[in-house]
Amino acid sequence: MIELRKIDGDNIDEVIALDVEENQKEFILETTNLRCFADAHMLNTDGIPASPLAIYANNTMIGFLMYIYDTTDHESFQNEVYYGKKAYFIWHFMIDKRYQGKGYGKLAFEKMLADIENLPYGESQYVDLFYHKNNVIAKELYASLGFVETGIIQDNSVHAIKNLDGKITEAVVE
Repeated sequence: MIELRKIDGDNIDEVIALDVEENQKEFILETTNLRCFADAHMLNTDGIPASPLAIYANNTMIGFLMYIYDTTDHESFQNEVYYGKKAYFIWHFMIDKRYQGKGYGKLAFEKMLADIENLPYGESQYVDLFYHKNNVIAKELYASLGFVETGIIQDNSVHAIKNLDGKITEAVVE
């Protein structure tokens, strides 16, 4: 059973110790779990809701994720239909190297999407994310869950978006 749990004083060291294989380090966009957790604290302090969560499988921590709720106002999105709208953004998602290849990643991602679909911080039509252009496994996972590439690439990362009502229009991916 997959669970997403809040990070606290009892499990923060475990989150920090999670790691990926050496050949996957380029995929996590130069962000450690500790840095991501610190970013969550700063974002929450600045009024941007951030949810850093530990991923558990049968009471064993296997990964870490974080999503935020913010306005899609980055300059790269200026000509897109979702520019300036509130969206849930997947900031970080990783499964520890000891637990990869067991299907936990997809189950955990589905669990996170189910949480997001409840709109915990407010209304939104979109969930978006970036993934490293060489990360074929991530590309396939996100596509299987309804994410569509937008054509935006930043710093070797591909942008993909999912419409929360399940209707991806051509205007989103032009």
